[in-house]
Amino acid sequence: MGVVTPLGHEPDVFYNNLLEGVSGDLLFCSCLYCCSFLLLLFSLQRIAGEIKSFSTDGWVAPKFSKRMDKFMLYSLTSGKKALQDGGVNEDVMEELDKTKCGVLIGSAMGGMKVFNDAIEALRISYRKMNPFCVPFATTNMGSTMLAMDLGWMGPKYSI
Repeated sequence: MGVVTPLGHEPDVFYNNLLEGVSGDLLFCSCLYCCSFLLLLFSLQRIAGEIKSFSTDGWVAPKFSKRMDKFMLYSLTSGKKALQDGGVNEDVMEELDKTKCGVLIGSAMGGMKVFNDAIEALRISYRKMNPFCVPFATTNMGSTMLAMDLGWMGPKYSI
């Protein structure tokens, strides 16, 4: 089980915080990671959870860490942690038929920071826009990036 949550980034810490009734919620304010576009969307929502002290070191290549939206980094990190916790190491990965492996991650929204940055850049010039803004703003991009990183190419390899 790989977890990246406001209650912890390791299964044991996450589980203990659940048992102790620790709350990952905090009052929703503009100081959070969320961009102004999200603040507009969630103006009726008053509570949110913030993932603190998150690091992709050892899980995601630094090149990707700079480019990707945080929701994709959370997907990559938690997916790789889940594989590690499940005992899927390098030897097991070599034996797998990667054309029959896929990734399924449930997500409702993601990529809003990339989308917001593209809108802001568009106000200056279309040449300032990130060429990846449309694909990176889609919700299934977290599972897509994980499948691509693992080299899994099964039918409908990311949903």
